[in-house]
Amino acid sequence: MQMTIGEIVSFYRKYQNLTQSELAEGICTQGTISLIEKGLRTPSVELVTMISTKLGISLDVFESNNFYAPQERYVTMLLNQLESLVNCRDYAKMSPLLTEDILNQCCNNPITKQQFLCYQGIYVNYYEKKPLKALEIYRQALQETNITAFSTIFDLPKHKKQFSKIETLLISGAASCYYLTAHYEKAATLFKIAYRNIDYIDRQLSTQILGTIYYNACKNLKALGEYDEAVELAEKEILFESDRKTIYRSAEIFLNLEKSLPCRII
Repeated sequence: MQMTIGEIVSFYRKYQNLTQSELAEGICTQGTISLIEKGLRTPSVELVTMISTKLGISLDVFESNNFYAPQERYVTMLLNQLESLVNCRDYAKMSPLLTEDILNQCCNNPITKQQFLCYQGIYVNYYEKKPLKALEIYRQALQETNITAFSTIFDLPKHKKQFSKIETLLISGAASCYYLTAHYEKAATLFKIAYRNIDYIDRQLSTQILGTIYYNACKNLKALGEYDEAVELAEKEILFESDRKTIYRSAEIFLNLEKSLPCRII
């Protein structure tokens, strides 16, 4: 007899001696976990992905029970693959996964469309080397989850104080576009919004992605000559990554700053 989603979540949660509140932390509310375990709510694939990651179990445990439609599983797999390629900075392999057919036929809601456009923008910016084109993709993507229309990304912060994980990536991506076109002041404004929002989403995205936000923001501060602020942010990045037991970007940050601040770094 196959287990329900709720039974799977409950079994692995109790196996690891976690309370519902502990499992929910950084993901959703305790009430949501309770409803899932009682079979009163079927979570989205995105929510199940976060729960399975925290429980340390494969998403296959859920997918093998055919809880979700094939297209929904395909889109989730696709987005996870794109995230992995971004983490490895293997942008060339992203191209066949970013076709207009996939966007139009598979991304049928604002959230999946926004995620797809986010990775498309990263590809265009870092592989095609077209930051202005990428900037428009990021603006279009942010529009997916915002009712009020805006012509530039700088209008977005007027409407919201906190942002989702994908919105944070899009804002950081737009900042990188401005950095690459030497508009450092504009980049600084957007980077600040992005890294300040990390506290709200730090358990929802990989260390690699969040570390990259800090790293790029530090490079931009260096370009502005704001060395003290750059070092302060780099130190925050080190604490962030040490909490997660990694040094993915920490060494690179200080290596990048060292040329300008050899005495301070030592």
